[in-house]
Amino acid sequence: MRACVGTSFLVLLLIGLAVFRDYGISWDEPNQREIGGVSAKYVAQTIAPSLLTKQVEAFPDLQDFKDRSYGVAFETPAFVVEQLLGLTDTRDIFMMRHLLVFLVFVAGVFALYRLAARRFEDWRVGLLAATFLVLSPRFFADAFYNSKDLVFMAAFVIAMNAMVAFVVQPGIRTAVLTALATAFAIDVRLMASILAVGTIALLLLKTARREVPLRKMLTLLSCVAGSTIVLVVAMFPWLWSDPIGHFVEAFGRMSHFLDWEGRVRYLGNDILTTNLPWHYSLVWISITTPLPYLGLTLIGMASIVRRMVSRRFTLWSNDGEMQDVVCLGLFCVPIAVVIVLRSELYDGWRHLYFVYPAMLLVATRGWIVLRDVSGRSTFRRACLAVATVLALTQTTWWMSMAHPMQNVYFNALAGHDWRRHFDVDYWGLGNRIALEQVLARDTSPLVSITAESFTPIENSLLILRKQERRRVWPVSDDETVPHYVLTNFRAVEVFEEKQQPPDRELFYTLTVGDEAIVSVHKVATKK
Repeated sequence: MRACVGTSFLVLLLIGLAVFRDYGISWDEPNQREIGGVSAKYVAQTIAPSLLTKQVEAFPDLQDFKDRSYGVAFETPAFVVEQLLGLTDTRDIFMMRHLLVFLVFVAGVFALYRLAARRFEDWRVGLLAATFLVLSPRFFADAFYNSKDLVFMAAFVIAMNAMVAFVVQPGIRTAVLTALATAFAIDVRLMASILAVGTIALLLLKTARREVPLRKMLTLLSCVAGSTIVLVVAMFPWLWSDPIGHFVEAFGRMSHFLDWEGRVRYLGNDILTTNLPWHYSLVWISITTPLPYLGLTLIGMASIVRRMVSRRFTLWSNDGEMQDVVCLGLFCVPIAVVIVLRSELYDGWRHLYFVYPAMLLVATRGWIVLRDVSGRSTFRRACLAVATVLALTQTTWWMSMAHPMQNVYFNALAGHDWRRHFDVDYWGLGNRIALEQVLARDTSPLVSITAESFTPIENSLLILRKQERRRVWPVSDDETVPHYVLTNFRAVEVFEEKQQPPDRELFYTLTVGDEAIVSVHKVATKK
């Protein structure tokens, strides 16, 4: 068993090491690095001013920084690693950050494995749940550059695993581990506070059901609550000067995900992020999750709800059923809250990525239901095994075909011609590939290019090689005529090629399958 599990995660690590250099830079990465640098500067000023370097001192002061209330439990250590390694070239810096994000993702995958293996008392089922997460195309891609939503998802499932371990076996050791994991998740994004609330609620329920003695409950509750508070403050430098006041301010900002007001393309319409329909998150979940996982999730949800209804809404009768209820709640409740409060979202459903591990655990429950329905029939169980392997193989094939653009995955429910109906490469990751293609085909010493869509060309330059960066001139004014015009179709009307201005010709198109993700047109030089 240990050999199989160890080998599986070793293979995952080797895959990550082989491909982490292939991904571009997303919109938020430079800003996320700055968030870490600002907090690192504050820590150095407060604790050890002698450690301040010119590079660190160049960052804004924390009290004047607009994003000071953002969690830094990942960003500050990542910046410190950068400084310890002495990295100065932007390509090296962001490659290193991509590797760190992937390592956090692997830790999250392992936590999901532990949750499933514990719940279903079978390490093989644990590996199945972990495989579901790894073979989720958008999440796999985000595992190399999304230090916001993906790192939070990983931190959330790690804390979720610690919480369940604590509730199943209450003790001082598990209480401290829960506090540490929960505090880290909170200091990545304050939404993880729901886990602290959930831990307390489950402990109280177990006490009410006489599963935990009252005196023991009070001791453990004091331990986990006190440790969590201390650790949250310790790992969030902005809270040091005013823990309560600054936490309240940060929580107020968290109540709405939106820190950008613009338009998104949704179901073929360009709509304001402040006026999204209630079904926005549900549709995005439905069209970007592999269909087998969706089907298994519905089966798992039906199984859990049916069991509770048949018992007159008794939540659980054993620890296994309790874990099912926890997973169902952590999947459904945040989505319901977003719908009811009309919370603003954008860029698909990435702000809700943290519910995905719970969803996959419910899906794993659905797979177990199908296995149990098969009974002892060797044929039926073989059919389920073959269907599972075929489904996972199909997803694996798509991911390898789309590499490194797994972030644009849509399932069959999304239909065709994605760019007309949804924001596709909203992170701007295809820009790196497009720029490298232009530089490879055009040997001019200086190549000017502009973006005719809402996408960050300047960010993409940061991960190019030094000699390549020197050759690119990103044009941002309306007076200069560029050599090339790039579009990823975001926040612009989608033109047919025949509708392009006559002075342009198609130079390069980045496609995934039959779908155009990024197009580059060459501008004719006037004679």
